[in-house]
Amino acid sequence: MEYVRTQTNPKDGKLLAIGHSMGGMLLYALLSRCGLKGMDSGLASVTTIASTLDYSSSGTLLKYLLPVKEPAQALNVSALPIDTMLEMAHPLIFRPPYALSWLTTNISAPQMMDPEVIEKLVLNSLCPVPAKLLYQLATSLGNGGLRDRTGSFYYKDHISTTNVPILALAGDWDIVCPPDAVYETVKLIPQHKATFKVFGSPGGPHYGHQDMISGRTARSETYPLILQFLQRHDQS
Repeated sequence: MEYVRTQTNPKDGKLLAIGHSMGGMLLYALLSRCGLKGMDSGLASVTTIASTLDYSSSGTLLKYLLPVKEPAQALNVSALPIDTMLEMAHPLIFRPPYALSWLTTNISAPQMMDPEVIEKLVLNSLCPVPAKLLYQLATSLGNGGLRDRTGSFYYKDHISTTNVPILALAGDWDIVCPPDAVYETVKLIPQHKATFKVFGSPGGPHYGHQDMISGRTARSETYPLILQFLQRHDQS
């Protein structure tokens, strides 16, 4: 943030932040910390896409993290090679007989992303996940939601103290961060500061976890809404 602020030199000294998935969680955590301490976050607005601080009441796919956590701790694993695992599974996802093609529904709703885009995403944009990150992320599935690494600070408890305008976006077919999980955090934000929007309609198109930024209709539906929100809060 300091680097971007130095390079852009905004007149009001504030930035406009957008975070997808874990990026949005990080922004919520920043607002929570700053609100508790009465500090200026340095942000004029925040847009979160498919993000929450609390998955406990939702049917999120991330619930499968919990069975992995204890074996990883017992084996003292430093990182999980998610990128290598998906690279090995790649032929079964994208090549006949497509035995693991169902895995793509974790990323995108059917017909929303071009297959070659999903393939590039799987092969090029993932990396090993540090075990400590996995352990901390697992706290977001428990009572009280995401905690810091000491286990004593619940970010959800202090998000209500923020004074930053927030646009929170969700996808109707997102099985990683379902709309009810997104709303679990939104409902704690002061009402006059929060705007909540679920993309997707009964007749389609539908939006999975990645579709709001990479789907076929993102340019025509998602991006204009985000740009309007940014322009509304850009004082520079």
